[in-house]
Amino acid sequence: MVPFLLAAGARQYPRKKFLAALAVGRAIRFTVIAALGARYGDTIAGFFAQYYKPALVLLIGLAVVGSILALAEYLRARRRSAAPRLGVGPTPAR
Repeated sequence: MVPFLLAAGARQYPRKKFLAALAVGRAIRFTVIAALGARYGDTIAGFFAQYYKPALVLLIGLAVVGSILALAEYLRARRRSAAPRLGVGPTPAR
């Protein structure tokens, strides 16, 4: 969403048209979310009332795995960006 806001500002899109498009887009988005909640809300609440412990364990497990992967990627990117500054790595051809 933010890139579209920035792009509209950078392209000097007319303010009234932009606000109208933003309002219509958000109205559609939240209407769809409300309709899905009205239609499937009780079913989803019933599912989690019955299976809340396995779902909680699964979500915690996914969060831990995601955190480990994010940390590994961060350390790898940090090591990669620090290598040229430290003089580590292949030497340039002369």
